[in-house]
Amino acid sequence: MIYCQVHIVFYMEMNDWNEISKSYHEWIISPFQGADIDPLYERLEGVSGRREKSVADFGCGFFYLGKFLSEHYKSVHGSDFSEEMVKTARLINGRFKNVRIMREDMRTMRHDEAFDVVVIVNSVIMPSLKDIKKSFVNIHRSLKRGGSAFMILPSMESVIYHGMLLLNNELARRTEESARKTAKRRFEKRKYDLFLGYYKDDDQTQKFYYMHEIQYLLKKTGFRDIRFDKVRYSWDAGVSDFQPFPKEDPLWDWLVTAKK
Repeated sequence: MIYCQVHIVFYMEMNDWNEISKSYHEWIISPFQGADIDPLYERLEGVSGRREKSVADFGCGFFYLGKFLSEHYKSVHGSDFSEEMVKTARLINGRFKNVRIMREDMRTMRHDEAFDVVVIVNSVIMPSLKDIKKSFVNIHRSLKRGGSAFMILPSMESVIYHGMLLLNNELARRTEESARKTAKRRFEKRKYDLFLGYYKDDDQTQKFYYMHEIQYLLKKTGFRDIRFDKVRYSWDAGVSDFQPFPKEDPLWDWLVTAKK
């Protein structure tokens, strides 16, 4: 899930991200702030022989993983398509000698079997399915044979789960008909395309993924040994504008592990 303080953050083109980078934390709550991402660190630490291997983080933003990756891998590549994001990422990670950061777009980049490990953290969220497929193809191409990809992807099941919590909460104090109407309004049903897995607000769109969709796309791309875990988000009201249910299981993103 990609959140900001007043609404879900959408996929935007480079100029939009350049502007947001100036006040990043006023807009965006990333998995590195509002979620338990220990599963990702555990996967990255569990790579055999990692200290002699190369790793890439595509769509790295400010590259919060830079320090961790520099300490655990021989060489580290970070990239983002926003020039301003790249500038800030270089300032944050400039002291790490084995880290290289550059501007590139996942949809058009070309790395032929260059990395042992690839990391993606909520950066494949573009509204075009063709752009999504291009990105996954380029991610797959960048991996060496036998290499591993660790991807955090926004979960559509989590969104629907939250809708269920809203409905059951309303059922406790309203008639069923009234509960359905109220829950749908709070769920912002009209903004979701549950078939395509999109959230739309005016001319901005963000992609969410169903588990079966991820499996299909990655298999078609050539990935194998696809496995799922959850990156769980806090119900803290400062993390998202979703109505919190602190006594219930938290919302989540998918943490996907795959091999080439």
